Amino acid sequence: MDTIRDAHYFLLPSQGNVYCLTKICQTNGVNKVLFASLRRKIYMLDYNDNVDGCLKPAVREILFTYIPNGAEIISLDAYNRSTVCDDFFIGITIIKSNSDNSHETYLNIYSEQDLESNAVLNMESIAQNCLSIDLSFIPYQLYHSELIHQSDDNELRKEPVWLLSGSDVKVHVFREDKANHSYSEIDIEKCFPELASPSSIILWLDILHTCNYQRRITAFGCECGMMTFAVIDTLTSNILSIHYNQFEGSISQVRLFYLNHHVKYPCLLNQIVEKSAVEEMDNDKESRTSEPVHLVVVSTLQMSVVYMDVIEAGLNCRYNLEESEKYDVSLCVCAADIDMDGQKEIILGTYAQELLMFKYNDDKWSLHSQRSLEHPIHCLQYVDVTGDGVKELIVLTLGGLHVMQHSLDVSYNKLITRLKQFKNYWREIKDKKERDEIGETSDSYKKTKEEDKKAKTG
Repeated sequence: MDTIRDAHYFLLPSQGNVYCLTKICQTNGVNKVLFASLRRKIYMLDYNDNVDGCLKPAVREILFTYIPNGAEIISLDAYNRSTVCDDFFIGITIIKSNSDNSHETYLNIYSEQDLESNAVLNMESIAQNCLSIDLSFIPYQLYHSELIHQSDDNELRKEPVWLLSGSDVKVHVFREDKANHSYSEIDIEKCFPELASPSSIILWLDILHTCNYQRRITAFGCECGMMTFAVIDTLTSNILSIHYNQFEGSISQVRLFYLNHHVKYPCLLNQIVEKSAVEEMDNDKESRTSEPVHLVVVSTLQMSVVYMDVIEAGLNCRYNLEESEKYDVSLCVCAADIDMDGQKEIILGTYAQELLMFKYNDDKWSLHSQRSLEHPIHCLQYVDVTGDGVKELIVLTLGGLHVMQHSLDVSYNKLITRLKQFKNYWREIKDKKERDEIGETSDSYKKTKEEDKKAKTG
């Protein structure tokens, strides 16, 4: 945590909760953050170019319709249905208390209606187009995932759906009915059988698909302290394996993650790198299908836990996050490469206002560093909101939103080091290609290169 600094802070008029932060990732690479307070206020954070050429943070309230006076926001989430344009859907759950002590609950889904006339993201326009669904339960976490279908030509088709956990000890799945411009609830046993019979209210759910979308990994934690992890065949919806573990207190969050941080190949380098080099650098995508998946479980009463390689080892390879129980209740978690060494760290946010960073070294997870804030920490996101290629740690607390940025000196040194590594890697690939074309042994090739070098300096 020593390499990041608190760059910006935005005060909230009222507190939020652990479900009140989500990110908006546009297809052009620009990212924004949506966050909410309980009392009907929803804000968007983005960065704009100032007149002097500097980036300036901007937080503005987005006036979403169909949120009545007196209502409170419980959770929000967002996803982009398209891969080529900004076709965003934003979900918001609300509760409104009546004078007779009854309450009304709704799931509001907002989306852009006319993408052909306005292909640019317009949050104000999205906020005016609402489909409201009456709920018969109190909503908890709102989450989005995908149903995987196989078409007649054997191509995999992904259909986004909303998942909403409720006080009725169920997870409700809502699918869009495009023909009727509405949403309908579908049978969860047919599409997400691992979520059909939770032991109590699900407080947090996380789903990860393998790179080839053949498997779905699901983890969720319940109010009673039961944590469940399952592997599912996405095409048949058959449960391949399922594991349980009982914790002492409620499970506040679970996160599935890969330990190694894979950086997408920069498309701007296509102009200077030969195609063979591009293919060589991108060939690790297939190997990621077998990369171990890990699970971190955040408990409210005992030490948080990391389970390593859960697909192969189940819950047998367990590591306690020592000292995580000493700072009141742990509320949120994020897996992020904070020190930019290519391996992710685990960041815990606690009610005791502490950010705890755990690092994996010598076959164990240990507390590496920590930082104190002024308010209890509710949510964490690690996303690039400034557009400079370096991600920021977004921290939502009871009092407001922190934007924590990496030190410029550290980022600069990392950039220079990686450019040198890239240059050496490119040279190795180019030399290998020349050796293959010459068809000579390695020694004769080196002799030819030395003679060429002497001739140039001669």
